[in-house]
Amino acid sequence: MIKKVSRRLFLKMTALFAFFLSIGKVDYSYASGADATGSMPGGEGGEKMNPGVDEDGLSRVYIASGHSPEENIKEAVRLMGGIEKMIGTDDIVVLKPNAQWWNQGTTNTNNMKGFIEGVLAIKDFRGEIIIAENHHYKELDSRGWTTEERNGDYNLNELVQYFNDAGFANVSKYHWVDGGPNPQPQEGTGGGGQRVPSVSEGDGYVWLKDEIYVSPENRKCMMTCPVFTSPYSGAKIDLKKGVLEGGEYIDKVKLVNFSCLNHHGQSFGVTASIKNLMGVVDLTCGYHGTEPEGFYNVHFVGEMSLLYKSGIGLKYYGKRFGFGSAFGKKMQEMGSWSTQYTGGALGHWMKRVKMPDINILAAEYVGWGGRGRKGPEKRERANTVAISHDPVALDYVGAMHILLPATPEKETFYRNLNNPHKKPFRSFLEECHRQGIGNLDAQKIKIIRSTSQ
Repeated sequence: MIKKVSRRLFLKMTALFAFFLSIGKVDYSYASGADATGSMPGGEGGEKMNPGVDEDGLSRVYIASGHSPEENIKEAVRLMGGIEKMIGTDDIVVLKPNAQWWNQGTTNTNNMKGFIEGVLAIKDFRGEIIIAENHHYKELDSRGWTTEERNGDYNLNELVQYFNDAGFANVSKYHWVDGGPNPQPQEGTGGGGQRVPSVSEGDGYVWLKDEIYVSPENRKCMMTCPVFTSPYSGAKIDLKKGVLEGGEYIDKVKLVNFSCLNHHGQSFGVTASIKNLMGVVDLTCGYHGTEPEGFYNVHFVGEMSLLYKSGIGLKYYGKRFGFGSAFGKKMQEMGSWSTQYTGGALGHWMKRVKMPDINILAAEYVGWGGRGRKGPEKRERANTVAISHDPVALDYVGAMHILLPATPEKETFYRNLNNPHKKPFRSFLEECHRQGIGNLDAQKIKIIRSTSQ
């Protein structure tokens, strides 16, 4: 007996078939708008006030290597002008690592330890340090927080405990939790936290309805901001506005964007400081979350396969059609991508919500062939730290001068993707830069290396 197929199922299966027709090869040619030297036009509207760029129009990247991870970070900070130039005595320092993976996929904890030691050594320091992250999974104390496949001597929980045991109660941690529903998880299982209008109403995420990034494909992405209470001092912190005291916001929150440097497949090419900010935003705000209607989150605003345009979740419907989630994931990886718009959304977030005060590439180990899931076999010890106020310049320099040289010559597939002059990473940097963030012209980027290497 022939079973009748419903119209809804027929449409879904038609979209699934159309997906295969949309599959194409990744183009490794130079991205549009950039030449082989990495030159790019200036920020949008020729703005002079460009976050991350110094007053002379240049972006500076400070690099230290050849020492212990703790000494490398302290030397890079010294090159940048010293920790007192970055952090005030009453500041609340929010360190944002990558806790989503393990091995090289988690920020090197010895690099973090050296930075924290530098902050605590500031004369008369009365502030606090909070390691905060949203790894977008339901089980908060998991992954980089608790892993035994550490990148450094500690996982993140052990790093906090190290300082607490040494008598520094002002070093704490906080888990940001996605605020919206997530009934069909695709990029992490997190969700179901709180959405609040302000930190005075509790901890959670503020969805900023007046701050919208719109991609050239007309996909809308609403900006979000975590608001939370310090577990040490009880301070009410809005990452965008500052600390709420006496009904007013005081600007004394310093965001330190403390990222890894790794290969990230055919979708993004490289993951570094810009993409690390995806662990700050709420990924249930827009598809694959169900609210608000008509919006896409920061990740999916940049996924443009035919099935994603139709709003069909590959892993979810792979299960429904009996193909299995692995098959759906494979289709996702094979599809047509425009992930530069994720870079654009994150650039908009930096421009309009919170520009990191310091961006750090903890490149003690770099994953030339993948993040922590690939394990140590596709990583190299670079024994390097790079710091900049400009995340665009930093990611360009990190890929060009640290990750690419660490990629074996015979690995042409990875070398193409790790090259910041080639798609998809080039397009990602360009779209972030077009929001008015940093420099991407190599002639406007100055590298300062430690002479004690």
